[in-house]
Amino acid sequence: MTPMSYSAYAASAVREDLPKDRILIMLYEGSIKFIHLAVRGIDENRPALKGEYISKVLAIITELTAALDMERGGEIAENLASLYEYMVKRLTEANVQNNTAPLLEVEQLIISLKEGFSEASRLRRQPAVRHPEKPRECRGVSVAI
Repeated sequence: MTPMSYSAYAASAVREDLPKDRILIMLYEGSIKFIHLAVRGIDENRPALKGEYISKVLAIITELTAALDMERGGEIAENLASLYEYMVKRLTEANVQNNTAPLLEVEQLIISLKEGFSEASRLRRQPAVRHPEKPRECRGVSVAI
């Protein structure tokens, strides 16, 4: 994604007061959309279209990598950095080899990440569920735990 495109996401987020996890999900969704367009470029033998959209996915992944907090993120951030690096490699192969298989592989990886972060975000926003206290018998005495 060009810096202008990323700025559009960031400006939208500020304007709408979107949380960081929503921005992350939007970036994953944009990547998926751009992968579909890059596949179309290969299928239709349109190298400029393919190149433009692979470049946009690469730019998003570069931004995602730069946003990782390696100190606070620990092993998860390290694993994401490695995964993003692998995606860059596969996207480059797709571009050079004019092959949709690496694009589809990266798409599946991004879909998995998006689903995982979406679920984590949902759980984080969900209020903690308190189970009603159940009385428990203890030597004939009812005790709430």
